[in-house]
Amino acid sequence: MLCDNETGQCLIDTKKELSPIPERQTGKKAVVIHYVGDPMCSWCWGISQSVSRIEAFCNDHQYQFTLTNGGLRAGGGDEWNASFKSFLRREWEHISLQTGQPFSYALLDAEYFNYDTEPACRAVVSAGLIAKDTKIAFFRETQRKFYTQSEDPKKIEFYESICLTTGINFDDFKKVFTSKFAIAETINEFYRARHFGVNAFPTILIEKDSVIKKIASGYVGEKEITTILIENLS
Repeated sequence: MLCDNETGQCLIDTKKELSPIPERQTGKKAVVIHYVGDPMCSWCWGISQSVSRIEAFCNDHQYQFTLTNGGLRAGGGDEWNASFKSFLRREWEHISLQTGQPFSYALLDAEYFNYDTEPACRAVVSAGLIAKDTKIAFFRETQRKFYTQSEDPKKIEFYESICLTTGINFDDFKKVFTSKFAIAETINEFYRARHFGVNAFPTILIEKDSVIKKIASGYVGEKEITTILIENLS
């Protein structure tokens, strides 16, 4: 896992690069704001308040706001050792100091943890498949529970309280979460993020006049992102 504290980004560590499409022709006239992130990306938790501001801005101006899960560390791969735990602690402390977002450090006392972000991404995708309007809220609540309660998003029971909060039937969620369709849709979102040309999270894209372009990547505050949106939509 690679993080850049200067820009407030978590970078994708992948050996397989897909061809980016920075200016994808869509054939649509509507303005769409795209957020590409991962619920287990620490800088995505750091920017959570700004994402809420984007969502409110889009609601106020009747722009579509969509979330694409990027798969920061799908499959895990980082050895859970003293070095990695020390890295996470430093990152989380830095992000908390810069953004004010709360973190629990209890997870770092665990003897073993697989930092696989695919199940958390799949949970968010599953929520969106069940009730599209809950996807962003489900993403936010998954972040909150992981980073402030140090519970494991790979366990399906992790999501029971989140389903309750977002109004999703937990039995329905379990069926979708464990389905081949949800797995395939999650992989599709990972590929979509790469085809957007995104290689770091969080990233904000704007789709306007049939063209998609990046307007922000890394940490941006609420006032700054509002200014960026206004400048790019004028």
